[in-house]
Amino acid sequence: MGLLYGGWLQMAGADVTFIARGSRLLALKKDGLTVSGRIPFRLTHVNVVENISGLAPVDALLLTTKLYDLEAAAIATLPVLSPTGSVVAVQNGVSAHRVLSTLIPSERIAVGPVYALTKMTGPASVAYGGIERAILGSPGHNARPIITELVGLWRSAGIDASVADDINNVLWTKFIGLATSAAINCISKLPAGIVYHEAKLLELVKQSISEVIAVGKAEGVKFAPTAGEDVLAYLQSLPPDTVASMRRDLDSGHRIELEGLSGEVMRLGQKHGIATPLHTTAYALLKPFCDGPPPAQALTSQTTQEPSVHSFS
Repeated sequence: MGLLYGGWLQMAGADVTFIARGSRLLALKKDGLTVSGRIPFRLTHVNVVENISGLAPVDALLLTTKLYDLEAAAIATLPVLSPTGSVVAVQNGVSAHRVLSTLIPSERIAVGPVYALTKMTGPASVAYGGIERAILGSPGHNARPIITELVGLWRSAGIDASVADDINNVLWTKFIGLATSAAINCISKLPAGIVYHEAKLLELVKQSISEVIAVGKAEGVKFAPTAGEDVLAYLQSLPPDTVASMRRDLDSGHRIELEGLSGEVMRLGQKHGIATPLHTTAYALLKPFCDGPPPAQALTSQTTQEPSVHSFS
């Protein structure tokens, strides 16, 4: 995703340096960057490094990793941030600001949700879908000039970009659908055309939505009165074969962002004394897959033994 958001900035004239490794590093140096989507573009030359040592101080660090890599990515790159620079995290979930504020003063952090869906189609090429949108904000603070500048650059590249006065509301409103779709798609293994329309499954969807809104309100979020209904209507409008990105990661055997989605809802529920049965169950069922498939030896030990049979009378 960093190639897309950074590519938009370079397309608009910003001085951008990408961090990459292995075959991607070599391909970007040799071939530049190719992006396909509603706004396709090609950058014949990009600045790309494997190591930040030797880089001049930068005005902004754009972090677009998965949630589980955010802290490590920030620690690795903060040394190159100028003393007045800002960290910009475009992430799923609602925890990015909390994670980063342990590393850098809160007023130097801007966060925003993910709207574009990306897929690497080659070492130096990426395809995207979803919405060309970037919304940033600094919880509890006014946006710094560099954030306004980044938003202006994205706009000049044709992106729907803005600074939000209440970024927490933006993050949490998106989080309602994000946490719901991730949990329901992963535990049911069913796509949007079924889970958001079949009556019994729809009850679980509504339960998830109510849990996220309840913990969000307890955290001080002021949702629109129709937030739940609006999210449900959006989910029901999705193409029938749509699944959450976490479901794709689960099916591919990749790590999943469970801790920042159902795990976050569950922990905040515990913090505020709010029951979250749907997300607590989803967390328990999916926890073994958090870091990819469970170890082969664990599965083997379970499947090679003669199964026990119990009779209840």
